[in-house]
Amino acid sequence: MKLSRYQSVVYALACSAGYLHADIVTLKDGKKLEGNITAETPTSIHMRYRLTPKVWDDKDILRSDIAEGGILKQKPEEVEMIELKKFDPTPDLMSAEKYEALIQDRLRPFLNRYPGTKEAAEVEKIITKVQEEKERVVAGGAKLEGKWLTREEAKAESLNIKAYGIRATLLEKIAAKDYSGALREFDKLTDPRTGLPASVYYPKAVEAILAVLTSYEGQINQMIKDQPFLQKSREDSTKKLIEPDLTRLNDAIKREQETWKANFEDERQVTRWYTPYKYDLESLKTLGKTVSEEKERLSSLKLDVAEKVNEAIARLLRADAKAGKDKAELAKMGAAIVEGETAAANADPTSKAFYRSVFASYRERHAYFSQMVSAAPGQSQPAATGAAGGSSAITGTATPGVDDRVAAALAAASSAAPAPAPAAGAPGMAAPGAVPGAVPPGTAPQPVAQQPGYAQPQAAPTAPAAEPEGEGMSTMTMIFIGIGVVGLVLLLTILGGKKKKKE
Repeated sequence: MKLSRYQSVVYALACSAGYLHADIVTLKDGKKLEGNITAETPTSIHMRYRLTPKVWDDKDILRSDIAEGGILKQKPEEVEMIELKKFDPTPDLMSAEKYEALIQDRLRPFLNRYPGTKEAAEVEKIITKVQEEKERVVAGGAKLEGKWLTREEAKAESLNIKAYGIRATLLEKIAAKDYSGALREFDKLTDPRTGLPASVYYPKAVEAILAVLTSYEGQINQMIKDQPFLQKSREDSTKKLIEPDLTRLNDAIKREQETWKANFEDERQVTRWYTPYKYDLESLKTLGKTVSEEKERLSSLKLDVAEKVNEAIARLLRADAKAGKDKAELAKMGAAIVEGETAAANADPTSKAFYRSVFASYRERHAYFSQMVSAAPGQSQPAATGAAGGSSAITGTATPGVDDRVAAALAAASSAAPAPAPAAGAPGMAAPGAVPGAVPPGTAPQPVAQQPGYAQPQAAPTAPAAEPEGEGMSTMTMIFIGIGVVGLVLLLTILGGKKKKKE
């Protein structure tokens, strides 16, 4: 099981707690040795130091070779404090559980090991800060890019928060040169059913993954070129062997191929970014083609346009949470729709289809909110479904709190006034912070014909027609139906009688 970056750091620190100690010796030539001074004499010191981050060496060092004041001895608490400071500030989007683990597994044990030290006083301050942040998370808040969001703001930013988390994992895999893993994460962002291509982090992720695809394309192409030589080399080596070594090698090759094939079949069930195998030419060629096609597709996207549209959608989602009650927020929502649709007109064809479905749904939502805001105090709110006439904003007349230019632009963007969308929380209505058309949690997604990242136009939510209140089947209607039934029975009886006489 692979650990996340946070878990890896905590695990490493926990394992090494109590054993950390570092001395730094600066030589006269400027070179610094970091490690542990294990013995000292009047003329020299013996030191175990790092040659590389993973390789250690032992050495006697003459004091005459050490710079004046060049011996710096660090206490264990000083060394451990260096690592703890990495959690101040804390990472983005930490859960309450991770905050609690940081407090109980790292910070409080430090206080127990080094009570009364100046470092312990610093850790006390960190604990107070971490505890406050944990309480914010428990209350529904979230930390995004170093900024704290309230519960309401976090709901409005839920789309971007999810996209940010996926992109962060993607970047970690890129840093680890795990290109297949990075591409799998990217596919999560490109599925239009989730609405994530509308997040502000999608264009940034595309830029990062394009660089990955360029590197990966070169790597796969080189593997394709090398495969014939590797295969021949393996076959030549086999021919030179005699028993029992020949059998052992053949068995090892067979096990390796069987393991690869099993993993390959499993991966192909869930992703197109399977792990490459240097000896299988066909799978390498297929993967190389997939990489090339994805690179070409993403290169055709107009990322500068996507950035503008997605920023407008982000503002739309923020305003959406209060637009049904606040005229100012309603005006912001209308302005964001106009700005987003205007920018989307310059998007690439596949993105246009996706954006069209998003803005069509939010024009309906804006229409319903307009009626809610326009209703006089004490006046019944407009019906969530079946309201006639649509929104005055969409038909071209600005409602109170909606700028005339915004209303006119919204009217021009729609050839016909769509029916107002249901109220928030009603069937067919996107929740605040969600992009309409996304598959609700727990709903089995429908197959998508295009590759991930290609949007399918989705119809705007259609409100079911409301049945006329107080109407039902009249008495006269029931009488007529009864007469018809009786007449039908008599006719069948007469026909049956005639048939028996003929027989």
